[in-house]
Amino acid sequence: MVAKSKTGSAVLGIHAACTLVALMIVASLAFVLDRSVTEADRFGLTAERKLVESEMQHQVDAVVQYQAEFSYWDKSFTQLEKRTFADAFVKEALTDWLWKDFGFSWMIFADASDRTLLAVMNGSKVDPQDGARTLKWADDLIEKANDLYEAALVAKDGGWALQSVETDKDALTPPLPNIHAADLRMIDGKMSIVVVQAVVPKTLDIPASRRKPVFMVTVKPFTDRMIRDMEDRLGIFNLAFAPLRQVPEGSIHVAVNSCSQPACMVAAWTPRAPGSFVRSETLPSVIVIAMSGALLMAFIAARFGAVFSALQTSEAENRHLAKHDRLTGLLNRSGFDEVLEASLAKVRERPFSLLCIDLDKFKAVNDTFGHPAGDAVLKTVASRFAARVAGNGVVARLGGDEFTIILDHRVSKDQVMALAAALIVEAQVPVPFEGQLLRVGSSIGIAFAPDHGSIAREIVPLADQALYLAKNRGRNRVQTAGDLASAERPLEAGHAA
Repeated sequence: MVAKSKTGSAVLGIHAACTLVALMIVASLAFVLDRSVTEADRFGLTAERKLVESEMQHQVDAVVQYQAEFSYWDKSFTQLEKRTFADAFVKEALTDWLWKDFGFSWMIFADASDRTLLAVMNGSKVDPQDGARTLKWADDLIEKANDLYEAALVAKDGGWALQSVETDKDALTPPLPNIHAADLRMIDGKMSIVVVQAVVPKTLDIPASRRKPVFMVTVKPFTDRMIRDMEDRLGIFNLAFAPLRQVPEGSIHVAVNSCSQPACMVAAWTPRAPGSFVRSETLPSVIVIAMSGALLMAFIAARFGAVFSALQTSEAENRHLAKHDRLTGLLNRSGFDEVLEASLAKVRERPFSLLCIDLDKFKAVNDTFGHPAGDAVLKTVASRFAARVAGNGVVARLGGDEFTIILDHRVSKDQVMALAAALIVEAQVPVPFEGQLLRVGSSIGIAFAPDHGSIAREIVPLADQALYLAKNRGRNRVQTAGDLASAERPLEAGHAA
């Protein structure tokens, strides 16, 4: 029972270990998948932010190039010699060209002191004061453009010249002197690109009388079409401009300028979240791998459990066979010695009885009918003896036709004698074998512990001598160690079959 319990615990431990390994495999795969999704989302968001920032800068650069077609133009520089524009020039250059072709909502011309010279709104001249009100959103840009202009001026032949920019053959657009200032601002309720730049001649030569520049301020609003085109190019969704505090949950954003307050405008959009794509593409494979790993561990657990159980069963059988007789299943001499030693250790508290038994006329059965017949007799008699003793003691076969029985303290001496008599009767009952009835008998010698001894070398010889006395007095009888005193001569080991 203890062996079975240990075997069950060991097998359970193997299954638990394999289950733990399977769970670790599943957990590892889940962790790797989660990390992959997280990193894909992080990389995707970083890439999207850079793409949007680059697109915004591209839009600003495009407006700077558009505006440069007018601000770097000898004709516009000449028109501003008296700090005014002819109506025909305004219609031709500003309305029919810049407004219709590039969609500038505002084109304002002002000096460094923010004095408005001309204001054109949606292709029509308006009161310069209206332009001045718009300029309040670009004061810092005018100041920055003026600083850049002053820094680029160098004296030349009694006048001034702007430092030229070295031509780059790999550039897709012509180089411009770095005298412009640009930013994204909310103008008239729309996010717009604002560019400020001094109007200068194509030659970059500035007469001394024209040192103080006139600045051109252009406002290019983001239209719905521009935003949709940006979405298509970048592969993003729901791009819009909104105050930082109003950005919807789940959206990402980038600042459109240096402002970082909650009221500042940002470009926000719904991210593509490539992690969800990674998850949908890899999850089936992860599930298959996890299930395969779990099934593999289940198979290993089953095989290990079966092998371990078989080994435990084999070991239990070997331990059983080491202490039991192969023919009858009773205890052998090793098993008997172990029980006897344990019984003698407690003999003072728990007295016991030792019965030595020999079968009578067993040799004649073997000689006449052969060893198979003898084996049948031994198995049958052993079964009968074990049934008679039941739970009151143990039965052992020491070899040949020799049996021993240890009866525990619950069996009184009178009950021992009665049981011994019954065992003699059991041995005398014929044993059927291949149509024959095999007949034997038995002689029994009994010693009581501790009355006849409390150690093996005392009690075993006395029980054996009582057995020999029973044989000498006619067989099929019971004698006790107490009967030895009345024997006519000392008995020696050895007896007639």
